[in-house]
Amino acid sequence: MVELRNIYVITMWSGGRPAKKWHAYEEPEVLASGNGVAFTSVDSKLKVSVIGSISVEQFESGREEFEEVIKQIPGNSLLDDSVKLKGEKPPEATDTDTPLF
Repeated sequence: MVELRNIYVITMWSGGRPAKKWHAYEEPEVLASGNGVAFTSVDSKLKVSVIGSISVEQFESGREEFEEVIKQIPGNSLLDDSVKLKGEKPPEATDTDTPLF
């Protein structure tokens, strides 16, 4: 079974442009002063506090692993790379009674 999990992207902004980005698996905590956040960085495993112009975005990770599992199902061409590259519309699924897993 593929585990889907949330991932947070914390971006520090400078002059209207992204200056530095971090990733965290847990939702960042708002600092007591209210002008920043604290989180544990996925890359360094260290606690980071960012103050200033920042944004926090939440995404769902694990999608790539899920697509790999779907590709391994015999007769499933919905996510076939050749279909993606050609820009063709994927074929419609006709068998709805067969479980995926």
